[in-house]
Amino acid sequence: MTQKIKFGDMVRFKDEENPVFGVVLEEAKIHDQVTVQFICDEEAAVVYANDLEFIPHPDTARLDWMILRDYPGDMSAEDRAFTLQAERENIDTYIRLAAEQGATA
Repeated sequence: MTQKIKFGDMVRFKDEENPVFGVVLEEAKIHDQVTVQFICDEEAAVVYANDLEFIPHPDTARLDWMILRDYPGDMSAEDRAFTLQAERENIDTYIRLAAEQGATA
C-alpha cells in the first residue's frame, strides 16, 4: 500500500543529497504532481509526488503505536496498514457521531 500525499502532509525529497522539507498545499490532480511549500523557498513548487517521501506526524505515530499494541507483532505490512485504516475510520466515526449527538443535546 502506498501513501497518498494529501493537503497538509509534511514531506521531503527522497533524494538523500537534497533532503528538503516542505508542506503539501495542493493534492495531485494531473500527472501525479503536488504543490509543496518548501522551507528553503519563498514560492511554492509543483513536484512529482513520486519524488517525495511522507513524514509521519508524531501524533500519528503515537496513535499507530496505541492501536497496534493490541495486535500481534508479526503482522504483515499489508495487514498492519489495513488494521490502522480500519481503526482510524472507527475513531473518525465515533468522533463524528459524538459531535452530532452533542449538537442535538
